[in-house]
Amino acid sequence: MDEDLAEEEVEEVNLVRTEHDAVVWLVEITGCDPKLARLALKKTNGEISDALDILPELQKSGVPVPKVHSTEDDIRALIDAADASTDVIKMTDDVITISDDVITISDDVITVSDTDEGPAATTVHPPSAVQEGAAERISRDLHVSLDRARAALRMCNQDEAAAVDVISRQLRKRKRQSSEVKESCAEVEITPAVSNSPWELLVLSWNVDGLCDRGISERFSAVISEIKTKAPHVVMLQEVVSEHVDRIKSCFGKSYDITLGDRSNSYFNAILVTRKVGNLNVLNKYVKKFHNTIMGRHAVQVDCTLFGSQFSFFTSHLESMKYHSAERCNQLNKMLSYMAREQLLQNITLFGGDMNLRDSEVKRLQNLHSYVDVWEEMGRDPETRYTWDTVTNTNTGASYKSRLRFDRMYLRKSCPGKCEPVSLNLTGKTKLQSCGMYPSDHWGLLARFRVQK
Repeated sequence: MDEDLAEEEVEEVNLVRTEHDAVVWLVEITGCDPKLARLALKKTNGEISDALDILPELQKSGVPVPKVHSTEDDIRALIDAADASTDVIKMTDDVITISDDVITISDDVITVSDTDEGPAATTVHPPSAVQEGAAERISRDLHVSLDRARAALRMCNQDEAAAVDVISRQLRKRKRQSSEVKESCAEVEITPAVSNSPWELLVLSWNVDGLCDRGISERFSAVISEIKTKAPHVVMLQEVVSEHVDRIKSCFGKSYDITLGDRSNSYFNAILVTRKVGNLNVLNKYVKKFHNTIMGRHAVQVDCTLFGSQFSFFTSHLESMKYHSAERCNQLNKMLSYMAREQLLQNITLFGGDMNLRDSEVKRLQNLHSYVDVWEEMGRDPETRYTWDTVTNTNTGASYKSRLRFDRMYLRKSCPGKCEPVSLNLTGKTKLQSCGMYPSDHWGLLARFRVQK
C-alpha cells in the first residue's frame, strides 16, 4: 500500500446498535472493562440502559475480570472507543499496539499515542460540566440513572432534547413489550440447531444504473423481479438512487436486512442480506467514505452470521473514467485493507461491486495475491468476462465499441475449503419490451460459493 493511501482518513459510520456497539458505549461512558460491560449486557438481555443501571453494582461487587483484553470483541471495543482503526493488532499485558499507535487504558481516560512521537493523538475525557448538567436534568425528569442519561446524550451528540426523546421511546417500548410478552409467549418458535454440512451461498452484485432516467421505473422493476426469482442470500447494488429506496424497502424490507450507503450523494450503494434462511445475525454495519473521491464514492460493509458462519460483505463503486486510474487503485487498495482486517478476526470476507478496473491496473497491484478473483477461479470463461459491453448492451446508445470487466468479486483467501466459489454467471441480459432497454447498462454478477461450517 503506498504512503498516501496509508495516511488517507476514511470516515466510518456505524449504522446499527449491536452488542459490540453497546459494549463500546459502556466502555466510553463508564470506563469499565469490556468484559464487565458484556457481563452487564448478558444479565440484562442486551438492554444497554439496563446494563448501565446495574454496572455500578457489578463494579462494587468486585466481579473479577481478566486484565488482558484478548477476545475479538474486547479488541474491537477498545479500538472503537479510542476512535482508532488498523490492519495489525498486537497485545501485551497492559497495552494494545495497533500499527503505529498505542492504546493505554486508565480509570477514566482512553489515550491513543503515536509510538514514534509520543504525544497523545486522541483522548476520550469524562463529561464536561455542561454535559453533566444535562445528564442530571434527564435523570431527574425521567427517573433514570445518570449513566443512562449520559449514554443517551453521547448517542445524540449531546443534544438534550434528542436524548430525552430516545430515552422516552425506550421506556415506552419496554412498557409495550412487557404487556405483549404474556400474549405472545405461546407463539415462540424454537429454531432447530444448524448442522455441520456444507451449504451454498448465492451472491448478486449489480450496478443498476440509477443515473439514467430513461426507463428507470421499468428497468428497476426488472431488477426487483430478478432478485425475487434468483433469491440470492446477499445482494450488492451500486448506483442506487432515492427513487429506488422506497421500492427496495417495500419489496424486500421483510425478507432482507437492508443497509444503504452515503445518501448525501445523488447515488449510493446498498447491501441486502436475507432474513428468510440461515438464522441471520447482523453484527455491524459501516459506511466508509473515500475522502479523495470527486464522485462521492464510498464503501458499505456488513458483518453478520449466516448458518453459523461469520461473514464480512463489502460493496463499492470505485472511481470512474480512465484518467482517474490512480484514485481508483487507491480505493481498491483501501478496500483490500478493510478485508484483511476482518480476515484477522477469522471472518469470511467477500467484496463485490462496480470497480471500473482495467486489466492493466490490476497487473500493477502487488497485494492481490491474497485474494481470489472469482471469474478467474471459475476458469476465465469468455462468456462471463465482460460486464460492460456496448456491443451487446445498447442502453447507453454509444457509437463506440467497448467491452470491459468493470464488475468483479474478490474473496479473501481463508482456510482451505472454508469458502470456495463454485459458479459465476451474468444476469440482466434480457431486453425489456416495455422500454426497449436492458435492466441496466451493466450485466449483473451472480456467484455461488460452497461454505463449510
